[in-house]
Amino acid sequence: MHTRNCTYRNGGRDCENCTVRAYSLCSHLDDAAMTALSSIAQDAHYDKDTVIFEQNDRFERMVVVTKGFVRLSRLLSNGKRQITGFIGPGDILGGLKQQSLCHCTAEAISDVEACGFKRGELFGLLRDFPDLCIRLLLAATDEIEAQYEQMTLLGRKMASQRLAAFLLTMLYRWQREGHQSSALPLPMTRVDIADYLGLTVESVSRAFHDIKSQGYIRLPKPSLVELDNLPGLYQLAELEDVPAPRVSMG
Repeated sequence: MHTRNCTYRNGGRDCENCTVRAYSLCSHLDDAAMTALSSIAQDAHYDKDTVIFEQNDRFERMVVVTKGFVRLSRLLSNGKRQITGFIGPGDILGGLKQQSLCHCTAEAISDVEACGFKRGELFGLLRDFPDLCIRLLLAATDEIEAQYEQMTLLGRKMASQRLAAFLLTMLYRWQREGHQSSALPLPMTRVDIADYLGLTVESVSRAFHDIKSQGYIRLPKPSLVELDNLPGLYQLAELEDVPAPRVSMG
């Protein structure tokens, strides 16, 4: 595992052609706000397995992921790890509160590209651009909703129900990026999925086998799931709609 193997580079942001602009922090900002925001933006790159920040660190940036995935986890008092979420394209990483400590560890589970902002510089724009305040408020609201969804997910009794809900959430994020296919890449390992769903690895493996044998999915390879029966998965997961994308404010 690499620690702090990351780079930040000023300038050069092509905001007009950003692949996540329509559903990220920058959505619905007018030209003046976009110009101001792009003037303080930094290109950020994190190699796979990089620890972006650790639990109880200070991380004085806010980052909008544009490519790749980040795993969020907490170390519990008994020494076990609990994965609390996965940050993907369009999601925000980093805290709103000044001088606050990170409540989780963030690790890149693939190569990650992002748009980064020094928190002090970002906050300096808020008085002049109230729409940016609204976007940050909505991001904080998304985090609260994501926490409720996680509690609801863990409250489901059957491992197959938890897995179905997880796959539908990941599919939503995949299609939000503009992909139409129901062939879903999974950048996280089975161990990661188990930790996130509050299950053992064996239970996750059985759940994949069960929903595959029932015709809901196919597994061409461990990192790719083809969702063949979406109505059936929704019914299995007891969902009418997919949970909101995961956001972490540090």
